[in-house]
Amino acid sequence: MNTFFKITALAGLLAIAGHAFAVDEITRADQIPVLKEEPQHATVSERVTSRFTRSHYRQFDLDNAFSAKIFDRYLNLLDYSHNVLLASDVAKFAAKKDQIGDELRTGKLDVFYDLYNLAQQRRFERYQYALKVLERPMDFTGNDNFNLDRSKAPWPKDEAELNTLWDAKVKFDQLSLKLAGKDDKEIRDTLTRRYKFAIRRLAQTNSEDVFSLAMTAFAREIDPHTNYLSPRNTEQFNTEMSLSLEGIGAVLQMDDDYTVINSLVAGGPAAKSKAISVGDRIVGVGQTGKPMVDVIGWRLDDVVALIKGPKGSKVRLEILPAGKGAKTRIVT
Repeated sequence: MNTFFKITALAGLLAIAGHAFAVDEITRADQIPVLKEEPQHATVSERVTSRFTRSHYRQFDLDNAFSAKIFDRYLNLLDYSHNVLLASDVAKFAAKKDQIGDELRTGKLDVFYDLYNLAQQRRFERYQYALKVLERPMDFTGNDNFNLDRSKAPWPKDEAELNTLWDAKVKFDQLSLKLAGKDDKEIRDTLTRRYKFAIRRLAQTNSEDVFSLAMTAFAREIDPHTNYLSPRNTEQFNTEMSLSLEGIGAVLQMDDDYTVINSLVAGGPAAKSKAISVGDRIVGVGQTGKPMVDVIGWRLDDVVALIKGPKGSKVRLEILPAGKGAKTRIVT
């Protein structure tokens, strides 16, 4: 059963996360906003929790054990590839996981917001480090390994281990562009723009992003097919139902900085093309008559908004196929 849960009376009160807007270059950690819960979120949390605990077809107890599961899901949504937070960060907040149920009931979501803010700072540090790595000469002569799926890997124990992971990540990004035919200057310029764009995204995050992620973790722990629809997602859902815009017929999810094909809709454009498979990553999007846009590091909702167009319109996707050593290809 797919449960799309929304509180329409409150949706209008919540800030809608917009598309990218002009932001000065972010070079200091104090330029990343410290996000705080807004008053309306407490009200929504109380009502969502009451509705879920009383009315959801899958009955559950919001006890300490279930609270711990919500925390673990939220943590993995926040740092899916386990390459942003340190093991000590995780241990510090894991000690508070039993509080999650009480926070959801009372609407005082301190653990969710504090952990999100820490992840924001850590992510800023990582991209600043990646920019420094780009200044080094490129070297593809070693026998290096890069684990694309670290969702089951332990969190790094210290900064040195984190740096090693990001050395490999930057080299993987460089090699992917090299295989796509880019020269060293183009690679460095592309990745510099990409990483700086990701940093600017951190400065554009708002309180609704934290709240939506918390509610999503809660809903999906109850049932994988239950979703909390934020105001922006509600707007997109209503647009889809009106059939005024069309997508590619695929369910997308974020995996680290990549937009990944999670599943294909039978009979949809993606399935009919036979050129897109589950696990493929969308790294670029181009609407008809417009240049290809690098979408690595973009928010998922903004990638979806860029892909969608009027019924009958065409979109070009730059696809990085699943698996190791694959080269990108353009799909129309």
